[in-house]
Amino acid sequence: MITFFLQKKIRKISDRYVRNKKFREYKDIHQVMLFFNMEDLEVVNNFVDVLIADRKQVTAYAYNNEAEKLKLPKLPDRYKILTKKNLNYFCFPHNDVISTFSEYSTDTLIDLTVRPSLVLKYLFLNSFSDFRIGFNRENGHLYDLLIERNDEKDFAFFVNQMLFYMKSLRTK
Repeated sequence: MITFFLQKKIRKISDRYVRNKKFREYKDIHQVMLFFNMEDLEVVNNFVDVLIADRKQVTAYAYNNEAEKLKLPKLPDRYKILTKKNLNYFCFPHNDVISTFSEYSTDTLIDLTVRPSLVLKYLFLNSFSDFRIGFNRENGHLYDLLIERNDEKDFAFFVNQMLFYMKSLRTK
């Protein structure tokens, strides 16, 4: 019930959401922001390692509502794991989370979430990244490049497909 306000705000922003789509060649991507689900951490770690090896600066966000119950592994500073402690009573991220998020200027946002997260969707809609990549979604107009995902293959396969298409994209 409390998430009602967050859902309403997301719907309102999403309905009015207009921006110019922009594509980037892989060589022109410098700062990347990733969104992911905690259960995919191992695959995301490998993906982040590839991006870093290719000289991309990466910050990765996840929302973990089980954080109080589970012991989280020690992660590098580039990983921002949000929990219920980072949210106000109405499930909106606290102002310090929003300001930290907004300070990080990215040219590319990659949404690797398979299981929807209202908190990450809210951050997504407040991002200034001009190239957005994700998996098939009901809100396809929010993305510039969509990779269709199904349950026939594992998550790592689709992440590798995303990297392949990112590297293959030519804008000229």
